[in-house]
Amino acid sequence: MAVDHTGVLFTSEDIAEVLSCMEDLAARGDGRGWLNLQPWVEEEDRPPTSPLGRMFSARGPEVPLATWIPEHRRGRSEIRATIGISHPTGRFAVRRLADSGVEVPASWTVRQDHVRRGLVFELPGALGAEEVLRFLLAAVATLSGVEADGRWVADIAVQRGSRRG
Repeated sequence: MAVDHTGVLFTSEDIAEVLSCMEDLAARGDGRGWLNLQPWVEEEDRPPTSPLGRMFSARGPEVPLATWIPEHRRGRSEIRATIGISHPTGRFAVRRLADSGVEVPASWTVRQDHVRRGLVFELPGALGAEEVLRFLLAAVATLSGVEADGRWVADIAVQRGSRRG
């Protein structure tokens, strides 16, 4: 399946464009679009990595990657929105967030908090895109293995074509 990607560079203070893209994805309601989000890190500031080292590492990436999939329908089923965050800080990320003042809303369900596969939340219905985005920015900055300076890059991905079965 082909996927169209739209990149959005933004700052923590100017989220209007990425927020609009998230609202558009949520309005689709078809599960064929998602958002990937990372802090912007200059190439010379990125930690060195090797494919072999990543393969055998028990940690997630130094530059975290967050993914949001909005609530959608699949056939007759309602699929809740999810957030996933790959990060280098290991297990107990929810505790680490709380210790840093980033509270996970009580209505969110932690589905995974794994040393390598990261953190996954299932979100309640009718949750606003701005609440999700503000949480992602705070959580990724907190769990990052590199210094975040308030610049971000979002990749809005939308599948083309018809979905099978």
